Amino acid sequence: MAHQSWYRTYRPQSFDDVVGQTHIERTLRNAVEEDSVAHAYLFTGPRGTGKTSTARILAKALNCEQGPTGTPDDSCEDCAAIAAGTHPDVHELDAASRTGVDAVREEIIGRVNYAPTRGHWKVYIIDEVHMLSNAAFNALLKTLEEPPSHTVFILCTTHPHKVPETIHSRCQRFDFHRLSVEEIVSRLRFIADAEKVEVADAALSLIGKHALGGMRDAITNLEQLASFSGGKISLEDVEGLLGEVDAEVLFEAADLVCDRDVAGAFRFVAELSERGVDMTEFVKSFVRHARDLFVVAAVPEAGEVVDVTAGDRTRLERQARGFGMERLVRLLDVLDRLSSELRYASDQRLALEVALTRMARPESDLTLESLAERIAALESGAAVAPPSRPSAPAASSPELASKPTSPAPAPAPVAQAPAAASPVAEPESVQAPIVDGGALEVAAVKRAWPAIQTAFKKLRPSRSHLFDSSEIEVVGDSLVVEFAKDQRFALELASDPETVQLLRRSIASVLGVTPPVEFRLGRSGGSDASVAGPRPAPAPAPAPAPAPAGVPVATEAHAVDVQSADDPAALERMLIDELGAQVVSEIPNEATEQNPEDPS
Repeated sequence: MAHQSWYRTYRPQSFDDVVGQTHIERTLRNAVEEDSVAHAYLFTGPRGTGKTSTARILAKALNCEQGPTGTPDDSCEDCAAIAAGTHPDVHELDAASRTGVDAVREEIIGRVNYAPTRGHWKVYIIDEVHMLSNAAFNALLKTLEEPPSHTVFILCTTHPHKVPETIHSRCQRFDFHRLSVEEIVSRLRFIADAEKVEVADAALSLIGKHALGGMRDAITNLEQLASFSGGKISLEDVEGLLGEVDAEVLFEAADLVCDRDVAGAFRFVAELSERGVDMTEFVKSFVRHARDLFVVAAVPEAGEVVDVTAGDRTRLERQARGFGMERLVRLLDVLDRLSSELRYASDQRLALEVALTRMARPESDLTLESLAERIAALESGAAVAPPSRPSAPAASSPELASKPTSPAPAPAPVAQAPAAASPVAEPESVQAPIVDGGALEVAAVKRAWPAIQTAFKKLRPSRSHLFDSSEIEVVGDSLVVEFAKDQRFALELASDPETVQLLRRSIASVLGVTPPVEFRLGRSGGSDASVAGPRPAPAPAPAPAPAPAGVPVATEAHAVDVQSADDPAALERMLIDELGAQVVSEIPNEATEQNPEDPS
């Protein structure tokens, strides 16, 4: 006897055998037992979810020798003939191969008026009904609306949106759902035991995930793996043949990112490369894993939204608590960009390593999202990076080892704030040349202006763009910052007292003195007192105050103001400035656009 595929051998033969479609099975069973069967049904849903099999079971329930009954015995001649596809009153048509109106007239309209020859009902099962032409649908409309008694139409399709609304309105619609991983694993275990195939639970779970909710695909993959492995399927066989990534590997990768273990991430990628894992498939699986973590973190009680086993769901909940919502949002953003980059990357391994580093260490990523994560860590007290351990210098020679050393001074108290990386050093002070009369040399100040802008950017990156197109002049004992005529809005923002104070600190760090600072709109030669900011009194350069214990002065990418580090409101304001900086720079000056010639 010729070999029969497993998905045909183990096709459901009764309503009890249908997996994962309880709402449909119960409705049809009750309709048959209560003699309220509709004249037309529309079965829709993804492939491999049981549409055609359920249609055959309904035909059995109507034509069984013991029926009509909701529990066909599957042993009478009528049930056997329907299962074999030879029953004269059950017509199964393939609309994909017979799409024209002539096929509908010949197969349906010309024969539908004849009474059943053997059973109680005539059943027409039209598979892939969306493939019928418009003329065929129109020819079928009248028959479908008022068919002869004891005639039932069952239309099956994977694309219900391609079926005309006139057909929809004449049918009872049933939507078949994708099957969960647990439902697929349960059925695969039954088939594997019946076929005497040894397979681990982890391998079955991986097959179920790869099927994406389709039972037929899962059974076909199981049969293929059984032939490949000789009846003993291992997890490595599933990974190699289907290209899927085991859940343990995904949990391990997520743990490394959660623990900010960059060295472990590089070793992890090296192991993937040695095993020959496709980096693209791994990233796809890791994206699904990150999505599951995000859903669990957002809605902890909605576990049914995540299609995993019960054991994996518990691990997801624990891992999601370790990440938090904000980190998971950034994780998904980095993975989304990585998925696009892998298609054109010359070295996929390097792209994955860089992405894992960015996910684990936000200070290595100069984006607003990474800044938000670091500020959230500052407020919550969580570590952003593992602390570095300074190594003691070893003696390079016996003479050096025997040389008495003076006792080392007591170490300064280390700040215990979270995201503390090494503080950013202030720019070297460059004393501006002083000429007769105590005035600053104009040429020296102009040369130092780029350094002043750089120093300001380290103190407040979100406001540094205000001075991008500005110039500096020396008027008497004051420094005048000149803005272009169309930059009135930037001048008003720069006149904020906090911004002026930060600018004066930047000037002091570069020039070594703190002269008065004025702002001027336009570059016409004089200080415009009507638009200038408040003129502070001259003061010597302030000595840098030591940072209080527990407060970081700066991080590698963005400096944090010492005076505001203990103030959560100040930290929040700084973050808002960061997020709104780009929007502010794009806002047009309406007054200038209306009358650009009027300097007032």
